[in-house]
Amino acid sequence: MTQPERKMRVLIVEDDEASRQFMTTLVRDEGYEVEAAANGADGLKAFENFKPDLVFSDISMPVMDGLEMLEKIRKQSNDVIVVMTTAFGTAEYTLKALRLRANDFLVKPVMPQDVVANLKKYQDVFATRSVERQVFGMILHRELTLQLGNQPAIVSRVVDRLMQETEGRIPPSERLNIHLGLLEIIMNAIEHGNLGITYHEKSEALESSSEVWPNLVKQRMADSPYRDRSVLIQFQMDGECCEWTITDEGEGFNWEEVPDPNDPENLLAANGRGIMLARLSFDELTYLGNGNQVILRKNLPPL
Repeated sequence: MTQPERKMRVLIVEDDEASRQFMTTLVRDEGYEVEAAANGADGLKAFENFKPDLVFSDISMPVMDGLEMLEKIRKQSNDVIVVMTTAFGTAEYTLKALRLRANDFLVKPVMPQDVVANLKKYQDVFATRSVERQVFGMILHRELTLQLGNQPAIVSRVVDRLMQETEGRIPPSERLNIHLGLLEIIMNAIEHGNLGITYHEKSEALESSSEVWPNLVKQRMADSPYRDRSVLIQFQMDGECCEWTITDEGEGFNWEEVPDPNDPENLLAANGRGIMLARLSFDELTYLGNGNQVILRKNLPPL
């Protein structure tokens, strides 16, 4: 008999009582296990006892702020997904959080649809991630080529398969962000590339009722010319680096307009969020031609 899928454990760390109750109720109503804490010190204790899979945390809090808590969490776990909630005017702290290996961020006031979208995305990641196997000996070279149809529902499994190829080579502290960066770029290739959905269309759909966005994706997947397109993923690893080349069959976009993530103010830009987050995870992220091909490079520690 197949075991039922375990729901994620979610920890909310927020000093504002109304915001904490809002997020806690929302997460619980979505069917997840949830606990909450009012500051970073209590959040760290809850993390150690509750052992969450996903943490939503404010940055500015009394007793211990979110950055200090994040730093302490990362000393204990490379696998927990951490999403910071940040206010306008705190972009520098948000960038610092990302450099401390936070995985994503939400800008306050946090909208219910943004929380639900994060829960669904990271539940898929949580459900499909394999336990890393011990590698005996040193793998010197690997190559893999995958052709993926317009199937957003299986992208998490595809990324998990790609990460299996890197076992024993990418350090544990960097694996989660590489995993999530690949997820963002491949989803972009399907949604914005092959299906031709603009950032404006996606934003409008996500802000509407819960069925608008999945119905838009479903409709594009059925329409010509979108339905016949696919994504080509080419992977190679040698002693120096891992490199993924992802090519979609869309019309492309002006990739030169994607903001530089190293400028804190650009973190709040409306477009290119997934690309900016991925750029912080890889050593090189290079778009070619009209933007429908991207090369991701991660340098490896010496053999």
